[in-house]
Amino acid sequence: MLLILVSLLTGSLFAQDPGAAEKNAGNVAWKAKNYTEAFANFEKYLKAVNYADKAYIYNTAVAATKSKNYAAAEKYFEMAIKNNYKIGSSYLGKAQAEEDLKKEGEMVTTLEEGLKAVPGNVKLENMYGTYFLKKGVEAQKANNLTAAAENYTKITTLSNKDLKIKAYMALGSLYFNNGASILQKATSFANTDKEKYAAEKEKATSDFGKALGYVEQAKTLAPENPDVKELYSQIKAAMK
Repeated sequence: MLLILVSLLTGSLFAQDPGAAEKNAGNVAWKAKNYTEAFANFEKYLKAVNYADKAYIYNTAVAATKSKNYAAAEKYFEMAIKNNYKIGSSYLGKAQAEEDLKKEGEMVTTLEEGLKAVPGNVKLENMYGTYFLKKGVEAQKANNLTAAAENYTKITTLSNKDLKIKAYMALGSLYFNNGASILQKATSFANTDKEKYAAEKEKATSDFGKALGYVEQAKTLAPENPDVKELYSQIKAAMK
């Protein structure tokens, strides 16, 4: 009877917490930069502890990202967000995973939700602003003025000064170029159809006015910026 009792006591001394072996194996794999193995073990550990470890939910998401398992990364970063753990990094990680999964709509939603949760977060703003600058350029190349303006305008709501300047300059260039294009096309009938020319010139002047307004906002943010100064001068000259 004594031997049995001693055996039970000895066994309890060496018993590990649930998932401890998997957690340790994951940590070893992480240090060895074997992120696929780290992810597999971290996930096993989380299941063993019923996902009660907030830090390791985040670590599992990062391991999934590093092993290019983007669907799993999206899942675990979402869990980290719900746990309010490293909230800015978790929103960014989820958005990056969605970008890699080519889920643009979900990515934009994640970035917008992230910026509401952590206003002014530099990395979230940079990803959001870079995305909409790219979309604006694409729309502009496709001659879709409305879509380009909508994309650029989204960036002006951010707190990042450099991104705001880029957006205001993009909007200024967009309307200035469109106004100049209208005037150039109208030149062919300037003397033959003066009424039509006057109507087109009014459209161009309206675009120049919009362009000037945007560039003035860029000028307020960066009064000594040479590109801002140059575009401002061009618009003013076109409006004479």
